[in-house]
Amino acid sequence: MREPTPQDSARALTGWAAEQGIEPGELERIHRGLDPDDPVRSRAGHLQSPAILVPGLAASPWHDLDRYPWVDALESRYPRIRDEFEKQFASDGIDRHPEERELAATGGWNAYHFHTMGTTFPEHLAQCPATAEALAAVPGVADAGICYFSVLAPRTRVKPHCGFVNTRIRCHLGLIVPPDCRMRVGTETRSWREGRCSVFDDSFEHEVANDSDRPRAVLLVDTWHPDLTDVERRAMEFVMRMWTSDVD
Repeated sequence: MREPTPQDSARALTGWAAEQGIEPGELERIHRGLDPDDPVRSRAGHLQSPAILVPGLAASPWHDLDRYPWVDALESRYPRIRDEFEKQFASDGIDRHPEERELAATGGWNAYHFHTMGTTFPEHLAQCPATAEALAAVPGVADAGICYFSVLAPRTRVKPHCGFVNTRIRCHLGLIVPPDCRMRVGTETRSWREGRCSVFDDSFEHEVANDSDRPRAVLLVDTWHPDLTDVERRAMEFVMRMWTSDVD
């Protein structure tokens, strides 16, 4: 068994589009994004280098909140979401992050998942009803990427890396933010504020640090890039399901 390649995904996408009655031209940008030799990669620069780079999408490391009205649903429920997080954290219900070994240069990284690229964790949503209610307002929350409580242990550093696709936009709702915590996206470094959202494009190189003596916790939420068409979103749902499954 092996992981799919961009070429695998392109071939499968062609077959899927034919079954769905979708004209090839409607998926031109997605096919270009799957092509490792497409010229868009040379123009993007080293700070934006995901495995799948779809051209024609507005590219900025940090995003203004005004374009994402659903952040109000997260921020307005912050006290209840934090309470639900603290309940799970106190009960040791938050597992080791699957990328901790690969990306955490020091310390520890844990996650409590609600959605992972088309896979939903209904028991976790049921345990956190206020969080689930807020997440329901986020377009594509179940399919655009991942969604989880993210916990960095004290003195944890997450190494610089790029997300694997530029068709999603990422949001962090600050839950517990001690001093000396920060994140760099592209060339700009910012911190979090408890009860407030930060929105960024994780296909840009980013790194995270908790240099404090307490855990740092956020609710991490992915949504579709607003420049995608409806057909392109459906196509990316199909592609991302491939990337989370083994193929022969």
